[in-house]
Amino acid sequence: MIEANAQINNYTYSYNIKTFMTKSTFIHSPELHHFLNTVLETNRTMNLTSVRDPQQAWNKHIIDSLQGLQTGLFDNPARVIDIGTGAGFPGIPLALEKPELQMTLLDSTAKKCAFLESYIQNQNLTNRIKVLLGRAEEWGHSHLHRAQYDVAITRALGSFSEVCELTLPFVKKGGHAILWRGKDAPAETQQGVKVLSTLCARLVSCESYQLPGHELDYHLVVLRKAKSLPGRYPRKVGVPKKEPLE
Repeated sequence: MIEANAQINNYTYSYNIKTFMTKSTFIHSPELHHFLNTVLETNRTMNLTSVRDPQQAWNKHIIDSLQGLQTGLFDNPARVIDIGTGAGFPGIPLALEKPELQMTLLDSTAKKCAFLESYIQNQNLTNRIKVLLGRAEEWGHSHLHRAQYDVAITRALGSFSEVCELTLPFVKKGGHAILWRGKDAPAETQQGVKVLSTLCARLVSCESYQLPGHELDYHLVVLRKAKSLPGRYPRKVGVPKKEPLE
């Protein structure tokens, strides 16, 4: 295991990162610390995250976001979209760790998008990180974004079916979706074979990991898009949640 400590402003973080994350330059990255501190400071007046303890926030948001590096899908330049990014996780940590990525952050909450826009502009990141306000059900039909991304990522909550329907329309043929899922991911992927077939995708892997201070297993689910989706997906706003595919 790799362990380290750092103190930025009044916040002290310690790390416990799995050895598979060999490209661990983020341990020394002041940009990651600065971003998390900005989130926590802003969170005092704007509800960006329910995690307020600095150490828990580091584990739950930064370390969790960077688990995506183990997939190998960010080793080369890629166009990536983070769907339901919220306060910018996992998109911004991945973009800071991998500056060759072109990252789009999609969220339906205006105040969160405004926060992200402000941060990106202040840090001179506008050339490689963009913010998109709106619903995935709508942007997933836009010619500017449908089937335009090498990788789509999401830590957003929702059923496996809902998350797949909202994510896969953005992915190019042959591209990938990465889903951050909980302890039930193995069962979800087994039960979701028909859903994946409907959405023209297949399961590549479902790998477990743990976070410091958390006893539960988390999972990274990687999907590969085999061909273009039928034009009816994603369905109208709210339908993927209310009437999940079976």
